[in-house]
Amino acid sequence: MHAARLQATSRLLTAVVLGALVLTGCGGTTEDSASPSPVGATATEPAAAPATEPAAEAPFAGTKQFVTIDRAWAEDGLTKLSVRLAEKKVNTQFDTWEIIPGTGKHTTVALAKDARVMLTVPVRGDRTPEVGGGEPVSTSQAELVSLITQLEPRIREGAGFDLSFDGEGRVTKLLSLYKP
Repeated sequence: MHAARLQATSRLLTAVVLGALVLTGCGGTTEDSASPSPVGATATEPAAAPATEPAAEAPFAGTKQFVTIDRAWAEDGLTKLSVRLAEKKVNTQFDTWEIIPGTGKHTTVALAKDARVMLTVPVRGDRTPEVGGGEPVSTSQAELVSLITQLEPRIREGAGFDLSFDGEGRVTKLLSLYKP
């Protein structure tokens, strides 16, 4: 009788552990590269594009990326950006971000018509002195193009942006990284 209870308890425990592993996703070695990266993470690899769409048309579909922006413009009613993957690291000595520009090729991405654009200093400059430099301020896409175009090359190269992409590879949220 004791052996039967022990065996039943062992089976039950095994079932519970396996169920927990399945529910939490633990125990596997596969990674979902389309999952959004944590806020403090560096750039992630682009998700694989669906088989019906060439990878060049939506290279970052469904992901979050950290980038630098080379240029911005409006074309065919869309705001477009020339971006390059970059990295961000916390600089604990000065309690700020260190932006490490990428060396890869630039990729053109389009903003969704209803994309949320939030800018901090240095990208927005001091146009809103009543708000702290690190506080993101909502900005129109036209203003984003104007501000990126007006930035000195040195400042533009050192400015980093968190971008969120929808499933079709359009930017749905752009947030500039505060850098004093």
